[in-house]
Amino acid sequence: MRTRSFLSLLSIGVILFTGCSRTPSEQGAQGEQPKPPPAKANPVTLQVASQGASTVLDEEFKNVVQSFLEKKYPHITLNYNPESAGTSLDALLASGTIPDLIVTFNGNLASYKEKELVSDMTSLFRTANIDLNRFEPGYISDVKNASDKGEMYGLPINVNYHAMYYNKDIFDKFGAAYPTDGMSWEQLIDLAKKVTRMEGGTGFRGLDPGNTVIWMSQPLSIAAIDPKTDKASVNNDKWSRVFKLAKSIYDIPGNGLITPSPKDQFMKSKTLAVLLDLNLLTQLSAAGKDGLNWDIAQYPSYTEKPNTYGNASVYVMLATKTGKHRDEAVKAIELITSEEVQLALSRKGRLSPLKSDQVKQALGADNPDLKSKRLPSIFKSIPVEYPVASPYRGKAEGVLVNKFREYVNGTIDENTALAQAEEEINKLVAAEKSK
Repeated sequence: MRTRSFLSLLSIGVILFTGCSRTPSEQGAQGEQPKPPPAKANPVTLQVASQGASTVLDEEFKNVVQSFLEKKYPHITLNYNPESAGTSLDALLASGTIPDLIVTFNGNLASYKEKELVSDMTSLFRTANIDLNRFEPGYISDVKNASDKGEMYGLPINVNYHAMYYNKDIFDKFGAAYPTDGMSWEQLIDLAKKVTRMEGGTGFRGLDPGNTVIWMSQPLSIAAIDPKTDKASVNNDKWSRVFKLAKSIYDIPGNGLITPSPKDQFMKSKTLAVLLDLNLLTQLSAAGKDGLNWDIAQYPSYTEKPNTYGNASVYVMLATKTGKHRDEAVKAIELITSEEVQLALSRKGRLSPLKSDQVKQALGADNPDLKSKRLPSIFKSIPVEYPVASPYRGKAEGVLVNKFREYVNGTIDENTALAQAEEEINKLVAAEKSK
């Protein structure tokens, strides 16, 4: 018994001795204090301004972005300034307030150089590990075109597209086949003639191109004004072709120019068979609940330029050159252009600038009203390269549209319309430059 007790005590002593004889390195490892958690980043509120992008920054967009922002960058808050008096981009600048972020369409970017709002963000995107190869190359080019040196002033976050929307009930009513993908302008106009008529005291129009001659001209890469010279460029054969083609739409008996919005005629009164327009999925989803039986098809093409529509109007988010929180602004751009956020936005029905097939295939997946629609038709055409535009582009196009209306109404002929438009545009630009 004594021998066993002695052995037991000896074993205990060995164990204790072994435990007390750890190496200094072992003791240090065991004795280290746990590292304190990283310090929380200071809260930052980024002021977001927009110009021509109110349809992009709606509540749905804000909610999606906020849900991801809270997880990855909880210290960053985005404060969206409405495009209204007092909080528009111009109003903010006039008050001396430089927003941290601006969302606008790429056609506006060049004008921001004079306001010193933009700078080349390429190195910032590289530091933030933003891979530009994830984007459709055409949309990156559209952003770079705003700079003479190919600089990146921001990143695409959303894309406009052109599509053909049609009212299935009108085609069913008149026994006509639905529009199909791959149609030429001439084929679509012939189809529109079959569904333009009076029925029960109600006039049904077959087709509206959405923006008279402007969107119709864009696939041909022509402009109302030369951006290099600021001289009108409308009195030529290409614009003559567009004028004649557009007039043939409005010359269909019962399909003339109208005062009410074509969108209202399509979605509210439901008397327009085909509307050519931009992103309308959210509005059409609501109209569908109100009885509009609609679907979508590929935008019509010129025969020599198949599967091509006009300017994509890429919506770009940029961090301003002199913003107070530039690093955090880049983080917000990185988040919004990430695969995860773009996937979530695509599921809501927003066209993404990313190449990702997963993102494209998810378009409208979260909206039960869109599941039966032919959304893949949208991807069968590509936009033309967005043009480098004159700062007088909008006003020049306004002159051109007014002359087209006079031509359609029969007050002047085509040659006179184009000649007068050329003259008026040049006078307008000269007056603007003299101010």
